Amino acid sequence: MEVRALILAGLAERWGTAFDEAFNSDIDDIASTYVDNGAHVVVVERDGEIVATGMLVPDGEASGTLVRMSVSSSHRRQGLGRQVVDALVAYAKLNGFTEVLVATDTPWLSAVALYESCGFTETGCDETDTYFAMVFHCPAR
Repeated sequence: MEVRALILAGLAERWGTAFDEAFNSDIDDIASTYVDNGAHVVVVERDGEIVATGMLVPDGEASGTLVRMSVSSSHRRQGLGRQVVDALVAYAKLNGFTEVLVATDTPWLSAVALYESCGFTETGCDETDTYFAMVFHCPAR
């Protein structure tokens, strides 16, 4: 429930009065929604408190999507988002994924900057969403 609370707090902060918790029922039971379906979850804990999280959801055999990335407001700008992304990308590489995808809301400039700084390439955007990919190339033979 602590991971759920962290994600909801971040969304409420981003969306303000437009936030509606009902649109996020997928995190009511993270284990059955994500873990039981093959997702890899990273959680960062500091002093007994969960302060960052993210998930890599497999899309087919060789692709995955980052979802539910969140860092508590009191722990931002400390590199925790990058640590979560790096851990999820490392997991993807170790498990034979050929690409990792992620989408974020275009107005969330800090999230856009995070993915760019982690090496993702923007593949498209509009007023609402920005899409990124990180493709892993096979070594030369």
